[in-house]
Amino acid sequence: MTKLYNYLVKDGDAIAVGFSALMFILFAASVYFGAQSGGYDLSSLTDMQDKSNVNIFNLGLYIVMILGAIAVFLMLFGIFWDLIKNFKTGSKTIMGFGAIVVAFVIFYFTSSHDSGGRFDAYWSTDPFNITVGLSKFISAGLYTLMSLTLLSFLLILFFEIRSFFK
Repeated sequence: MTKLYNYLVKDGDAIAVGFSALMFILFAASVYFGAQSGGYDLSSLTDMQDKSNVNIFNLGLYIVMILGAIAVFLMLFGIFWDLIKNFKTGSKTIMGFGAIVVAFVIFYFTSSHDSGGRFDAYWSTDPFNITVGLSKFISAGLYTLMSLTLLSFLLILFFEIRSFFK
């Protein structure tokens, strides 16, 4: 286990960047070749009235779902492992996760939904059937993502400046 940890500390960033680049290339290729085989023009895809049979983004969606499930599993495993090894830091991890859940719930209840305009086709048709609750759930997820990204950026900036002056 120590060898794996040392390997990931040394080469983990390169592995992560390489894997994400591979996933991006795979997704872009599936969109391009899927559009070609389906007879779609990517520049006019958003103007199509009936988008129910457009499935060129499915591979990317499946990759995101699978990698998201793996990330959640590894996160939960890491929390439980950390709780077993060191309860003090593990409890801080649980409090941080709880703060993210609380932020998501706050964003959910403060989110609004757009029921007209360019999103009108998604509200009433069967393949999509986006309800008010689902729209608020998506908005809450996006707001949580944006706030965590901003918080991460600010914390990285703060700690880098702090370490520069030490």
